[in-house]
Amino acid sequence: MNLKEKYGEWGIILGATEGVGKATAEKIAQGGMNVVLVGRREEKLHELGKEISEKYNVEHLVIKADFSEENAADEIFEKTKDLDMGFMSYVACLHRFGKLQDTEWEWHQKMLNVNINTFLKCFYHYMGIFTKQKRGAVVNYSSLTGVTSSPYNAQYGACKAYIAKLTEAVAYESRGCVDVMAATLGSTITPSWLQNQPGGEEGKKAIAAAMTPEAVADEIFENLGKVRSLVVGERNRKNVHHWHCDLTADEAAEYMGKFYE
Repeated sequence: MNLKEKYGEWGIILGATEGVGKATAEKIAQGGMNVVLVGRREEKLHELGKEISEKYNVEHLVIKADFSEENAADEIFEKTKDLDMGFMSYVACLHRFGKLQDTEWEWHQKMLNVNINTFLKCFYHYMGIFTKQKRGAVVNYSSLTGVTSSPYNAQYGACKAYIAKLTEAVAYESRGCVDVMAATLGSTITPSWLQNQPGGEEGKKAIAAAMTPEAVADEIFENLGKVRSLVVGERNRKNVHHWHCDLTADEAAEYMGKFYE
């Protein structure tokens, strides 16, 4: 698909440094779009931008931003105001394991900024642009932790549920004008995910069942413009069906709680 022709010249990936963000950036570049790469690790983003530009013959722009800061979105909007924007994807996320009351309030504030406040500001801003020009696409990333409740990861799971449901609603509102998708991911092999996995046989099983970022991005872009909400991966879809149809809310919470314990 020629994404540049369909959506516009530039796409922005909010949380582009590695993993799914990197794979998403490569997919839109493959479709002819120039890429705006946003994240905290500026040097890594410049390396990725150079790699993408050379591989796909597109332009790139790097914006350093800490999504946990209250006004993180302002500089992003300023630096992209003169670009022909046609795609946005919010990939950035922040979580911290532990009981709600045992997690420092500072961390709760940071998680709210990354997972809710900055996300909403960016979604609102670029949807305004895309709706006005009557073209564009958005892919926002949610998680299986937002399908059930997520004990010991409670705020993160609730934020991911917020991202999914808000995106699904806006996708319906903008159907026929802007292609919007909520993409719900399960275990995905990224550097940060690998750091949280157990060693030994359990770790091997988890890695064997997980998807690669490239497989995730392939499935999403195959379905962009066709569906408004997508649980990515057949195994993940079977799990969601099981949780919704076979378990009570208490049983699903117990399942997730034991997983994190």
